[in-house]
Formats: sequence, structure tokens, C-alpha cells
Amino acid sequence: MQFSKMWFFKKRKEKVEVVQPLSKKIDESIGKLEVIRARLENRVKMLEARNRELFEAIVKAQLERDRDRAVVYANELAELRKMLRKAIHSELSLEGVIHRLQTAKDLDELSNVLAPLKEVLLEVGRDVKGIAPELSENISGVIDTFDEVSIQLGTFYESSILEPSLSEEAEKILTEASTIAAERAKSKLSKIEV
Repeated sequence: MQFSKMWFFKKRKEKVEVVQPLSKKIDESIGKLEVIRARLENRVKMLEARNRELFEAIVKAQLERDRDRAVVYANELAELRKMLRKAIHSELSLEGVIHRLQTAKDLDELSNVLAPLKEVLLEVGRDVKGIAPELSENISGVIDTFDEVSIQLGTFYESSILEPSLSEEAEKILTEASTIAAERAKSKLSKIEV
């Protein structure tokens, strides 16, 4: 009889599912987002260095009166600056998401925050895809974690992949990040051009 009880517990033990606490999942998501943000920051630094190189090449071509070469470099620099603005915007958006997640976790209001932050991450993922595809994939992993947490909280929101629309809060976060990104990009570009 003792043997059958042991077997029962063993069988039951196999069916036990270990569920991570929500706070641990959020902490892991914050950690992953911080890594992504740091890698994106490194990418921004590389783009800034290339920006300086191209600008110097344009100046040199102008000094040598080689207009054709200057035009080619200027076109390349214009495209590079578009990428740089997107990268800076994405980096700042990630900073906002990280900060908001930390605040929401501390105040236990995750269910109200996850959907808008997910929308911001979807937007950042699209922006970063052309600059750093591997970071876009990592962001998708964090979005999957958000979905798992939302299901556990009972507040799962359908993904808006088909229709990318932002909630009011997500729009505010993106607008704030855009303003800061524009200021930083303008400041960085003016330092480089001087």
C-alpha cells in the first residue's frame, strides 16, 4: 500500500506546472529591454561616427571642388541621418518603456500599462528592423512575454499587427520620445557640424 501512494505522488508531481511569478517575468523583460537599449545605443554611436566621417568627406570633396563626389556623400549622409533619427527615437522609446514598466510594477498597475507599452514596442520593433534586425527579434520576444503576463492577469489584448494604431498613452510616450529624439539629434548634429 505504501508503494501505491508513492507512485501516486510521483505521477502527480509530473503534472505540476511551475509558473513564474509575474514580477519575475516583468523583471526579466526589463532586463532584456535594457540590453536591447544598450545595444541600440552602441548602434547609435556607430552611426554618429559614420555621420562625422561622411560630413568630413563632403567637406574634403568641396575643398577639392569635386562636386559629384560631394553629392554622392551628401545623399548617403542624408539617408544615414534618417536612420540615426530612427535609432535615437527607438532608444528613447525603449527608455520610456523601461521606466514605465518599473513604475507600474512598483505601483501594481501592470494590467493598465502593458497594452500601451506593447504598442510602443511594436512601433520600435518596426523602426529598428531596418537598422538592427536582431534587436527587432529580441523586442518580439519581450512582446511575447507581455502577452503571457497579460493572459495571467486576465487582460489579454489582441495584437494590432494588422492595424497599427496606438492608444492615447502609447501616443503620448512616442510623442515625448520623438521630441526628445529630435532635440538630441539636433544637438548632436550641430556639435558634429561645428
